[in-house]
Amino acid sequence: MSPDENRIAQLYAAFNARDFDRCIAMMTPGVIWPDEAEDRLLVGAEDVLDYFTRVTSPLRAQYEPISLFTAPAGEVVVLARQIITSASDGTLWSSTRVRHSFTLERGLVARLESRQNDTDLQFPGVTALIERLHRAINARDVEAVLACYAPDAHFQDRLEGRELEGHAAIRAHFERLFETVRVNLSPLTYALEPDDRVRVRLQVETRSPEGRMWQDGAITVWYRLQTGVIVEQDIDDSGEDRA
Repeated sequence: MSPDENRIAQLYAAFNARDFDRCIAMMTPGVIWPDEAEDRLLVGAEDVLDYFTRVTSPLRAQYEPISLFTAPAGEVVVLARQIITSASDGTLWSSTRVRHSFTLERGLVARLESRQNDTDLQFPGVTALIERLHRAINARDVEAVLACYAPDAHFQDRLEGRELEGHAAIRAHFERLFETVRVNLSPLTYALEPDDRVRVRLQVETRSPEGRMWQDGAITVWYRLQTGVIVEQDIDDSGEDRA
């Protein structure tokens, strides 16, 4: 994650904690921000602070960043789950995916553009993570593989039939895997599921350490991402393309 992407991740964390003063401190004095309640643009940190306070009086908005990436023009673009609940009793009002594009100036947010109800099946930050993970696995680069997983990530170890949790266990898993087989993964297709999991269809070739072919076929892997890294995964290696 780049420094600017990390700043935006911190902005979401501050907003979710309702630490609005900290949010405003991360913006330029003349920040431009969308008022989605009234379909207009706010100009200036004071108006944004008033908006945050006013709009969150009857409701609570939580944002769960799924993926972040820096666009060629320099904006930090975020795909996030937006959850709106009642401030009085916690009743769910809405749960949708949104896409936010942040323009920064000297590390401070100068502008936010928002797209509500984002239904795109792919997102550049997700694409980059999938490609990075599978390149690292093919290169047998344990450190690069670990960088794709959250510190508390967990998934089932198909080699030994047990649940793995945390970097130490995941490191040991991939070290054993790379000692046991030669793996080559080729992503075929992927799509974001309605529940925000990333469904990836992979062509998998595995060979013994001596080079004897063990497997050559397609599998499906589901990844759940949080702030641009994997927190959960599930594998269907039956060979069937199940939705």
